[in-house]
Amino acid sequence: MASGSERVFDAKEVGAVLRGRRKSLGYTQEQVATLMGCSPRLIGEMERGRATVGLQKMLDYATGLGIDVILSARG
Repeated sequence: MASGSERVFDAKEVGAVLRGRRKSLGYTQEQVATLMGCSPRLIGEMERGRATVGLQKMLDYATGLGIDVILSARG
């Protein structure tokens, strides 16, 4: 995310952005799981872009990492 924003088109790409942000902040999956009150397994599933992870959980994780999710219409 060099430019500060990135287009993503599927859950795996979102997960990669989340993983990159977590790592840039210097946190382990276990640390962010503790901070968020969830399991490290859930963090791993979100970072792998598992389709079974709820959207709200993914949004909460992004917000917790300081990532704003902005939706905009094309065209």
